[in-house]
Amino acid sequence: MNSEYDFNDWREYEQLFDIEIPDGSTAKYVSDLVESFEKYKSAAMLYASLKPKEDGTYPSFKFLDVINYYTGQDKYLFNKNIQDLFSINILDLNFPGSQKRTDIPTKKEEK
Repeated sequence: MNSEYDFNDWREYEQLFDIEIPDGSTAKYVSDLVESFEKYKSAAMLYASLKPKEDGTYPSFKFLDVINYYTGQDKYLFNKNIQDLFSINILDLNFPGSQKRTDIPTKKEEK
């Protein structure tokens, strides 16, 4: 990735330009739309919590591993220690459309 890339470039939002709230939309419509954006919020929180290695660089990981861990599909994990790469508990996040595993309690559930 080019470190000179402008992350504030308006083209970053181009995918949102075609999303319109039609006149007469219901609260459910808006709620479903907001929920569809939740996955991006969780992904941003996940990437922000990636722990640097001792040399200051970051480890590689597959986002698919995060979803496989989140859903309890451990047999498909490339990195069996995926949770160790993050300072946030993956199971405390919300990935709409993915059924969260229930065999490991989250910090929120332990309280």
